[in-house]
Amino acid sequence: MGSELHLCFSRSSVAARRIRGRRAARPQRAFTLLEVLLAILLVVLIAGLSWPDFTGTARSEELPESARRMKALVAMCRAEAMNEARRYRVYFVQDGSVQLRVQRDPVTAPHEYVEVQRTWAREPFLLETVRVEALQLLPDGPAPVLVDDDVMEFTQLDGSPQPVQGLERPAVLDFEPNGASGSIRWVLRAETGHGKLLTLDGRLGRIQVEDIETVKAADRARPPKLKDDQAALLSGGKKW
Repeated sequence: MGSELHLCFSRSSVAARRIRGRRAARPQRAFTLLEVLLAILLVVLIAGLSWPDFTGTARSEELPESARRMKALVAMCRAEAMNEARRYRVYFVQDGSVQLRVQRDPVTAPHEYVEVQRTWAREPFLLETVRVEALQLLPDGPAPVLVDDDVMEFTQLDGSPQPVQGLERPAVLDFEPNGASGSIRWVLRAETGHGKLLTLDGRLGRIQVEDIETVKAADRARPPKLKDDQAALLSGGKKW
């Protein structure tokens, strides 16, 4: 009786091991091609719905970022002009762009200006959707601005910023070896129609940035880019 019971348990154990072996050898169920395609399609749809929001947010930041870059440009030109004892020149071009040049040699070639071969000068000063819309020359002489709690108030303001597209030559802003420059204000305008007014006190190198009214879509068309023959005018320009 004992041997028969032992044989029965042995056969049951062998059968159980065989069943477990067949289960282990059975291949796992994989994803079908249709399921993979549906998953990819879902990811693409989610990305497509969220991408316009990311793009819109990035575009909205280009105007304030361009204003920060203009402030950095003024600070660098002022510092480098004093450090190198040669004039740095910023051009406000009719197509709304900003270009930078420096005196090749203040003694032997004071009227020749070349591109600035510095890392900080290689990045665009204005981002893609932003342009200079207008400029205004501010009075020189004693106390062009009053500074009170970081708010600059100009004592004399005649006229309003002039559209750069109407200029015959690019407007020029020179930074002298003593760090001084002219005092001007200019309007930055984004494709969204939003704008900022930047005011520079050339004696101190300080810039005030203000938000201005948004313009209509029909009024924010960007001027055509400067042609190659017009680019040659960067060697001259109207001095501000």
